Amino acid sequence: MNREENPRLEGLKLAAISLGCAKNRIDTEEILGYLSSRGFILTEDYKSADLIVVNTCSFIEDAQQESVNTMLELVEETDPLSEKRPKIVAAGCLVELFGDEITRKMPFVDGAIGVHSYACLDDFVAQLFKGKKPVIKKEAPLDYSSLGPRVLTTPVHSANLKIAEGCNNRCNYCLIPTIRGPYRSRAPREIVNEAAELADRGAREINIIAQDITAYGHEQGGQLDLCALLEKILAARSGFRLRLMYTYPSRITDDLIKLVAREPRICNYLDVPIQHCNDRILEKMGRQYRKKDLEVLLSKLRRDIPGLALRTTIMIGYAGETRAEFGELLQFIEQHPFESLGAFIYSAHDPASRDNVDRQVPGRISQRRYRQLMLKQQGIARMVNERRIGEMIRVLVDGNFPGSKDWYYGKSEYQAPEVDGLTFIRSKEPLKPGTMVKAKVRAVSAYSYYAKKMGVIAH
Repeated sequence: MNREENPRLEGLKLAAISLGCAKNRIDTEEILGYLSSRGFILTEDYKSADLIVVNTCSFIEDAQQESVNTMLELVEETDPLSEKRPKIVAAGCLVELFGDEITRKMPFVDGAIGVHSYACLDDFVAQLFKGKKPVIKKEAPLDYSSLGPRVLTTPVHSANLKIAEGCNNRCNYCLIPTIRGPYRSRAPREIVNEAAELADRGAREINIIAQDITAYGHEQGGQLDLCALLEKILAARSGFRLRLMYTYPSRITDDLIKLVAREPRICNYLDVPIQHCNDRILEKMGRQYRKKDLEVLLSKLRRDIPGLALRTTIMIGYAGETRAEFGELLQFIEQHPFESLGAFIYSAHDPASRDNVDRQVPGRISQRRYRQLMLKQQGIARMVNERRIGEMIRVLVDGNFPGSKDWYYGKSEYQAPEVDGLTFIRSKEPLKPGTMVKAKVRAVSAYSYYAKKMGVIAH
């Protein structure tokens, strides 16, 4: 960059807000790492910032609206009439969908940069501070690699590690392939090196994420293999456990099941988003399995991995979903209970699903079904959790429970960060965040365990 032509950026303050999923959070962390290496000073005080990056989410209509509302709130909070108002930038998924519409329809947004354009951050920021309104939106690259070292926004003891970008599943309700592009597996060496770096920084738990981790290497004809990758990560360093998130039901292999069953450093936990169980709905969704396949898989997982905790995601009110099909779904989760279940209501108000607008289940019915499902799951989760009473579990401590001297909270291997419940641990000795302890479960609720500390697990 020519210093005479470009503004001086060193010492400017940068704040960021990350919306949506853990994959988006990693993008935010890489942006923070990259711009701080260019001289920006990171701050959590939005009012004192010179630049605020809002990494947006667009998975469903509600997420798109949250992204817009967040930027509107920032304008109000940072005094839009002030000459020193920070520059507000939209980044990520919303930009991929709407491009320069964002800056045209929201004049208070000073620039927009898409998910495939972060390598252009130098040019983007230079234009921004010259008073221009840059919008950079490029095509997805042929491969996927990290932008560089991240600034962790999660506790250092529990970090995410993204092994791929994009998706090839092409589910009929999903915008991810449109936004993120085709599936690209990250090079094993880069993944292993980052895992080792995270461990060296203090990670006791590393969450393996991608849009679909079980598709790792498939686009390269099997040259890369998820099980081999996981074994390389574990071999690089000791002292941490792995958690596997976002596994596609029809790609969970016997080899993966055997690896989870035999490897104590992989959490007895799998995130398996099924979305639905009715064959007609699954076909309309474009999912690559049917109800019988799910029944066989879930039974096999329970049989071959003793003590396994399962999490899933359900979509409510998909276009044309009947009362009977929803009833079938309720019955299915009773017969095949999940320890954790997240749900969201289908939205036809996006470019991926215009053909289904006329068949949209009325909002009041979808809301009622959502409440029914979550109430049903509450009872199921309590029943499943009660089986853990008396069990010795491994818990990663997050902190001290506010207002208490001897109660701490954290995550057992059966609970993923941010999406699942907590384990509350009673300990007479102080416990620092990042400590791994053995604890005995004494009581449970629908979402949490209450346990007594029995010992500390060394690195």
